[in-house]
Amino acid sequence: MVNAEICFLGGGNMASSILSALIADGISAKSIVVVDRNQNKLDFLNQRFHVQTTQDAAYAVKKADIILLCVKPQSLKELILSIKPAINRHSRPLFISIVAGIVLAQIESWLLTEYAIVRGMPNTPALIGCGATALYANVHVSRQQKEMAEQILRRTGVITWVNEEALIDVATAISGSGPAYFFLMMEHMVKAAVDLGLSEKQATLLVTQTAFGASKMALESAVSLSTLRHNVTSKEGVTAAALKAFDESGFEKSIKFAIQKNLERSHELSQQFGAALTHEK
Repeated sequence: MVNAEICFLGGGNMASSILSALIADGISAKSIVVVDRNQNKLDFLNQRFHVQTTQDAAYAVKKADIILLCVKPQSLKELILSIKPAINRHSRPLFISIVAGIVLAQIESWLLTEYAIVRGMPNTPALIGCGATALYANVHVSRQQKEMAEQILRRTGVITWVNEEALIDVATAISGSGPAYFFLMMEHMVKAAVDLGLSEKQATLLVTQTAFGASKMALESAVSLSTLRHNVTSKEGVTAAALKAFDESGFEKSIKFAIQKNLERSHELSQQFGAALTHEK
């Protein structure tokens, strides 16, 4: 269990989900402070979780052992510059960034001090504790700090560490955007079922439970995804006919192409956004 002073810079949905998980897991509300410009949001978080809240970011980071960066990308530079003089350089707090599109080199350039920083991108199922997050640590992150980051973010779902920061973009193309891919397939399955006579309510129930069941089996089974697929596919049966139709329609190529396009767009946005921040005055 984390035993540290934790500061959330930003109190949006993802920050709230992490905060909720920490409190539910027994972390003391007294050890957590949330910073946000929206006072109504702070009042809500204080009433719900009894954590400390403030609009003064510089004050909040003074005693923090862990600082979570949970703001919008366009707000991050101004925020870091405002708190930099107040950060305790002797205790060297751990930064955890879940800010989209901002690479560690950019954050390090604003801090101008060699701080430990972990970067990750939780996906939307993290809001219900079923997320999937890839993490990357810079060279200043100690083993203990990696464990602290794990203890915090594991509460939103599963996590995995990558050895190259570029792989965060790959993980984002898979898990970050992945829920939308599955929602799209589920939408089309529901539509096909409705066209064939089921009610939308019936089709939605069957499709969503099937997706849930398949995912649960995949998570809990000791065998590969390929084996699970083969186990439900009788030779020359109805499932085999459907899978053959998927193959003939270029299903695998479509998935690879979509993920590649996601990755290309991610690089474009990162370059554009990074350039915009670099030239900011």
